[in-house]
Amino acid sequence: MNHDLFRQESLDANKTKVLGPVALYCPPFRWLIVAMVCALTIVLVGFCSLGSYTKRETAKGVLTPESGIMTITALTAGTVTALPVREGAGVKKGERIATVSSEISTARYGQTREAIARQLEIQSQGLTQQLTNLEQRNAEALKSLQERSSLLAQQTTELDTIYRQRQRQIALSQKQVDKMAAMRAEGYASNTQVEQQESDLLDAKVRLQDVARQRIEIRQQHAQTRQQLREQPLTYFQQKNDLQQKLSDITQSMMENESRRSVDLRAPEEGTVSAVLVKPGQIVSAGQTIAMLLPDNAHLQARILLSSRAIGFIHTGQRVVLRYESFPWQKIWPALWRGQRNLDHPPCHLRKSPVSPAIPRFRSRFIRSRSRSIASRYKLTANR
Repeated sequence: MNHDLFRQESLDANKTKVLGPVALYCPPFRWLIVAMVCALTIVLVGFCSLGSYTKRETAKGVLTPESGIMTITALTAGTVTALPVREGAGVKKGERIATVSSEISTARYGQTREAIARQLEIQSQGLTQQLTNLEQRNAEALKSLQERSSLLAQQTTELDTIYRQRQRQIALSQKQVDKMAAMRAEGYASNTQVEQQESDLLDAKVRLQDVARQRIEIRQQHAQTRQQLREQPLTYFQQKNDLQQKLSDITQSMMENESRRSVDLRAPEEGTVSAVLVKPGQIVSAGQTIAMLLPDNAHLQARILLSSRAIGFIHTGQRVVLRYESFPWQKIWPALWRGQRNLDHPPCHLRKSPVSPAIPRFRSRFIRSRSRSIASRYKLTANR
């Protein structure tokens, strides 16, 4: 008896395959793929075991020139009457930026500062005329004193001549008296004749004393005239200095009045107007910022504030990427910067803050985008 589970005919039929035997074939570059997979696996394993990962830090900051921004501030309170510059315009040194007027108008006097200016101008013209007249009077006084001195010198010479003549006359009279006295002693002359000669001698002496007194008076007048001639320039300069001092005081008052009336704010250096913070007709206070100027060809610095937990990951010479919030194309136009220095001693107002400043330096001298310079004080984002 046959104990097989299947009949022999069925087993023989299954030995013949209709589709043939199954064969598995691999591509010829299978070993290359296997090698690449193995290499990638080894690299990943090595990176995971030996490599490290640096965290990305993002910080906020602003662009400022290295030498700072020129700030134009109002010197006095008043109203902005003129604003000839516009934002982005270039200005030269000394060019007017704005005009601030503090003119006060009253019902009685109208423009008060203007009325004061007119009165001061009248006083100034009067003092100027006095200076001109003083110079003319000084010239005339010098001329008069010189003429008087010359006349007194001539009178002194004439009196000296008369004095010598009077002395000679007295000598002759004395001889005549002596002669008459001798003749009277011999009996040839009377006492009347002698007395007459003595009277003539006394008259001659009296006339000599008159001439001497006149000489003294003329010499005294001549000395006084010479003294006045020497003092006249000093007196002239003293009076001139007094008038000039008054004129200087009036000029100073005019300048002060004009400074209170209207002040022109001018550019201290050549540059570009980066911001205009007021409008014509606006009332400003003393010290208020009118405009800001960016110096020409200024190196820009990005002052970035980093958190204290991230400051250790920023070092000098490291490359950072800056993006400007003011420009819509910032994602396709990032600026490449390199860290210039970290501030080991931050400013006083940041020492107690959890942030520290860092200063990157830009590659080029200044930044330009679409034919226009990037203004300072733009906010930016720095990615490390």
